[in-house]
Amino acid sequence: NVIDAGYFPLPAIEDVVKRTRPVGLGIMGFADLCLKLGITYGSDRSLELMERVMGFIRKEAWNASLAIGAEKGVFPELEANKEAYAKFLYDEIGVAKDVPLTPRNYEVTTIAPTGTISLVAETSSGIEPNFSWAYVRQDTLGTRTYVHTEAARALGVEVDQTDEESIKQAAEHVVEHEAELPPHFISAMGIRSDEHVRVLAAAQKHTDNSISKTCNGARDDTLESVDALYHLARKLGCKAVSYYRDGSREGQVLNAMNTEKKDDAESEGRSDAETSMRVDHSASARVERPRELQGSTWRIPFDNQNLYVTVNHDGEKVLEVFATGPISEGVGLLASKMLRGGFEVREVARSLNKVTGTNAVWFNERLLTSPEQAVAECLMLTDRRLKNLPASERQLQKQRAGVAAVVPGTEGMRLETDAEEIYSEMATLIGECPECRGQLEHASGCDFCRDCGYSKCK
Repeated sequence: NVIDAGYFPLPAIEDVVKRTRPVGLGIMGFADLCLKLGITYGSDRSLELMERVMGFIRKEAWNASLAIGAEKGVFPELEANKEAYAKFLYDEIGVAKDVPLTPRNYEVTTIAPTGTISLVAETSSGIEPNFSWAYVRQDTLGTRTYVHTEAARALGVEVDQTDEESIKQAAEHVVEHEAELPPHFISAMGIRSDEHVRVLAAAQKHTDNSISKTCNGARDDTLESVDALYHLARKLGCKAVSYYRDGSREGQVLNAMNTEKKDDAESEGRSDAETSMRVDHSASARVERPRELQGSTWRIPFDNQNLYVTVNHDGEKVLEVFATGPISEGVGLLASKMLRGGFEVREVARSLNKVTGTNAVWFNERLLTSPEQAVAECLMLTDRRLKNLPASERQLQKQRAGVAAVVPGTEGMRLETDAEEIYSEMATLIGECPECRGQLEHASGCDFCRDCGYSKCK
């Protein structure tokens, strides 16, 4: 009935949907199911489990569609495809041949990201693996600690997810004893990209439509290895592959509760109040504008207009910025006051980067979607030049990756030049939420925030 009750933006879309009547039953929580059964995600046993689960759901879904079709009528496009559907349902799906060929739907199964509803259900999303076992999140409501119930239980700790103190204690225990977790507790970046593809293929074998799943690749993946990955996916019957290489996204960070230093975990979970205290302290050291400054001006085509951004500095610090064009001049004035009022360039840029729009331009190896983001990028570009760093964040990440590759014991770590901590291997790939400044996770082609529910699919 949802197809009849639904609203469609274009008549052509409504026509196609009502002639085919597609629905998409799927699953979520597969990674947590593997944990419950003591099965390692990506192993042969997990592939067998996937085929059993999706095979059962697909067959029962088609039986239900046939029953509804017998009651309400088949989908209009069936007549032209009757022979193909008879072969598909009776021979491939295994529907009993004495059941009338009355499918109500063109297709019945798919696997969606389930990003939001998995948050509500407190389980892993879709068929994605878990990203971490314990982590701290900071947003406008304060700082909150999360811990995976099964991970805590595997280490002999029962956690009450309604009690904040119980969660915090369990999280600290899991972080300190993470190395003692059973081998089947494996997170996304601990799974090889070909294993991701094999899980995807096992699900695709029993799914009518396509599947939302990210195949995580290592930072040192090559063109040849990715090419082999896509050929493997095609050979195994996948309809599509969403591949993500570690370190390839702008603004990616590695964030984790440190497994070695408790102080690091605490600094990772700094509250908004602590952050405000730090900013207030630095804001007291206000800088008077010198008589003479030096700087650069960029002309950036934006929304069929030219955006001009001028950033001035004293040779050590960025002190002011001016912007004219498709942007309010007040943006530059306010940003300049913040810069001379003690705010770090990164803080000012972070605020400007929250503004998004509908137009986009490629500048300094970054996709900008608003004039404000262009101003932020010009600020960061100037700041990097003053620190003798590569001009773009992308180049900076490559440089850090290169340093990590030659420093023994730092493979896979993110090295910071501005006194940021080096995080442990117990990490999750995230960014910063533009809504609440919480932490984003990337899965199934979507960025989503577990704190405020923000979601954006690429």
